[in-house]
Amino acid sequence: MRKQKSGHIINITSVGGLVGQPFNEFYCGAKFAVEGYTEALASYLTVDFGIKFTIVEPGGITTEFSRSAMGKTIENGQMSLPEYKHIFERYISSIQKRASEGAEKSYQTPNEVAAVILKVVEAEHTPLRVRTSEWAENFCNIKTQADPDGTILLNAVIKRFL
Repeated sequence: MRKQKSGHIINITSVGGLVGQPFNEFYCGAKFAVEGYTEALASYLTVDFGIKFTIVEPGGITTEFSRSAMGKTIENGQMSLPEYKHIFERYISSIQKRASEGAEKSYQTPNEVAAVILKVVEAEHTPLRVRTSEWAENFCNIKTQADPDGTILLNAVIKRFL
């Protein structure tokens, strides 16, 4: 990509890469790391090598993996520290309520997320970040309202450092 002075790297993170959530510290931490890594690369590889970067940030995705993981979490939901049990139970209750609202409100299918990625690939203007659903957009709004696609901050970083 550097040699041809073009390319587009798309990293899939999560709304968990923008907003920390209960009992998801390692997941969110890993996603935050990918977000920072991508922002840092975009701050210099885009300018000098023409390589574009996009961070795709889905909310919940309905897959067999997510259903299985949630089922096991609920089934084995005993916290090792009793002090956290009531918090964990509230968390599980909230997740179950959100799921019962229907997938169309807060969860997406893998195909819906793939359609957003395809739009990013085909777009003339490449956003640094994009959420994949209205739910994800609303969930992250407080953190993203000043710069929804991340390009204002990216350009400020480039101007300040390069």
